[in-house]
Parts: sequence; C-alpha cells; structure tokens
Amino acid sequence: MTLDVLLDEGSFSEIGKDAGFGTIDGRPVCVYYFKGLFEGCSTEVVDLALKTGTPLITIFDCEGIKISHNALADLANLLSKLSIASGVIPRISIILGNCHGAFCYAETDFVIATKSCKLSVVMPDIIKLVTGKDAEVEGIKHVKGENVHFVVESDEEAMTLARRILSYLPLNNMEDPPITETSDEPSRQTDQIASIIPEDPQKVYNVRDVITAVVDDGDFLEIQPEFAQNAVVGFGRMDGVTVGIVANNPMIYAGCLDLNAVKKIARFVRFCDAFNIPIVTFVDTPGYLPDNEQELSGLPYYATKLMQAYVEATVPLVTVILRKAYGAAYLAMGSKFVGADVVYAYPNAEFAVTDIDTDVRLLHGELSEEERKRKLEEYRRWEANANKALERRHVDAIIDPKWTRSKIINALRMLETKRRKLPPKKHGT
Repeated sequence: MTLDVLLDEGSFSEIGKDAGFGTIDGRPVCVYYFKGLFEGCSTEVVDLALKTGTPLITIFDCEGIKISHNALADLANLLSKLSIASGVIPRISIILGNCHGAFCYAETDFVIATKSCKLSVVMPDIIKLVTGKDAEVEGIKHVKGENVHFVVESDEEAMTLARRILSYLPLNNMEDPPITETSDEPSRQTDQIASIIPEDPQKVYNVRDVITAVVDDGDFLEIQPEFAQNAVVGFGRMDGVTVGIVANNPMIYAGCLDLNAVKKIARFVRFCDAFNIPIVTFVDTPGYLPDNEQELSGLPYYATKLMQAYVEATVPLVTVILRKAYGAAYLAMGSKFVGADVVYAYPNAEFAVTDIDTDVRLLHGELSEEERKRKLEEYRRWEANANKALERRHVDAIIDPKWTRSKIINALRMLETKRRKLPPKKHGT
C-alpha cells in the first residue's frame, strides 16, 4: 500500500509500527494503517493526534483478529481512544481490502470503502456457522445503510476523497474551517431556482439542483448519498467559507422524514456543530412518513434527537423554506422553534399543521368537492402562506429565489460572531 496519493509528497514520517504523520495540502494529519491479521496495536499515534489537535485517518486491510486476549484488549483500547477523539478531531476511515472483526471504522466520522472490500463486526465464517447463511459483507451493501458513507472504485479514489473531505474541515474543534479563495461572486443571482422548483406542490424535483445553484462554483460534496435519499446532507462553500448543507429531497417519499433520514441529519448536524461549521437548511417536507413500522422502529425517539441536535447547536443556523413546511417535521428541520438564527421563505412556501388538505378536513369535516376546493383556496390565502408565517414571526423575511445565495451569505457574515452558551451538563441523554 502506498500513501503517496493520500499525503503530500515526501511528508510522511513513521511512528512505531504501521503509523505516522504527514501533511495534506500542507496541513498536518496522523495516519494509522492495519494490514493482514489484527494481532494488537499501540495507540501512540491516536494519542499524538489528540495531543496536537490533528485529524486522524485510519486505513484498514484487515482479515480478522488473532484469537488472543491481548489482541482483544488492544482493540478495546483503540476503540476507547477513538471514542475520546469524537468531536475533538476529525476521524476518517479508509477500507481498502477487508475489515473483519476490527470494526474501529465504526467509531469514526466518515467511512470510505472500496467497491471490492468486505467488512463485518462478526467474522463471516462465524455468521455462516451460527445462522447457516452467507454473510452480506460487501461494502457496496453497507453504503445503503449507516455503516459506510462512500463506496469508490479504487484505492487511489478513496485516498483522493479523504483529501477532499479534509479540505472542508478544521484541524480540530478549537479551530474554524479553512477559508478558500473563490471567484464566485457572493451577489451572484440564482435565477435558475425558480425553474427548478415546480409551482405545483404535488410535483417533485431534485433538491441537489437547488444546492449546487447556491454554493460556490456548484461544488457540493454529498455525504452518504446512497443512504436515506429523502434527505441530502453534505459540504459546500459560501463565499469561500465551509458550510454544512441539510435538505429534504422531494424526489424520494415526497421529502417526508423517516427513521433513517432523521438519524442521518442529526448525526451530520452534530458533526458540523462539533467542528464549528455553519449549517444551511433547505426545507421542503410534507411531514414524517406515515407508517406503523416506522413508529414501532423508533421514529418518535429519533425525531426528538433530530430536534435536540439543532437545539443544542451553537454554530450559525440559516434556513430557507423552499416550498412545504408541514407539521412536526418542519419544526425539526432547523426552524425558528429549534434555534435557527435566520429563516427565509420563498413567496410560494406553504405552512400547515399536518398538510393543507388534512388541515381543511379536520377543521371543516366532510365537504363536497366544490366546497373542499373553496376551503383549500381560502386556507392557502389566509392561513398557510408565507405572509402569514412572517406575521407570526415564524420566518424573518420572504425572499425572491434569485437572491438565495446572496441572502444566505449576508446572514452568515452577520452570524460570524455568534456566541451562545448552553446550560452546564455532562452530556445529553
């Protein structure tokens, strides 16, 4: 295995066995790599990363764990150190070959796996022995769940992607993200958004088109693109400053939030807040996905965790209501009620307790089709529109979509000096 693609040329210095430090784009980084059978390890390089506030990249090509109490103890010690590093330094795992048993990658912020890799907590032969079924351990399957963030074709692509991720991030939780020079004007108009979002609220569109219209040079790094596709999260830049982007995607489930989506968003919001990255949220959701299985699988609990992630965030929070802002899902998506600093709405944005049709049915009972249409129009005109939300102080301003980029950048500039302290506590529960 070569580190030439990952690190700047000639920058690597080895520390002990299978570890060292170097630079990426001139910025320091620590590297740990595991190859073959895991027989134990030192945590010296993890300690160095913590002591110096340096990102840690862990590379795996590990066939399994040696049947040894010492190896098991070393694995536990490594997992403990990685847990302590959570929220202190960025942690990236790269899985090049296999990774069975030594599942430390799960205690990192971003996991990149090659398409041909295989990974599992329990050794595949043990899974086969106990269940009688072949283990589904291919990385391409894990990326559709929470275990893996990216699947790439080659080792080189994995390392290039790790470099790109780090380009958005600060070295540690005490620093701000790096600022990049850009020729993309802050005042650039985003006229294309008006044609991206259909006037008919029942028609779908790809929210990624809105995101790329707004960020610098259309450059957006989506995180977990194969998992919970009704939600989009990732990194972009606005006037050279790193921002975390969160958005509903009407292409999937009409933008409803389900269990996987709320877990995905909450985890990303927590990461951004830990590393001083402002969060921009684009809202277009008709609510939580109405499904009994979702309810029984923990949606109520994780929905509150999404709200908690926003409520506890101390970084700048800017939200844009693109179209639908319905029910409790809208409240959780970076609304004023969970701490957003600035909330904009497009002129055609709609606000409802459940959804507009259901609100009318609950308020007025059974109606003829003609009466129902009339009540719907009245409700939209007098209750469910952006002007009414502005009156209620649920939004700060109604904006023309063509000014989306400049309005967000102006808000972020104003919020650069934001200071917010939470009540003293050890941690949430």
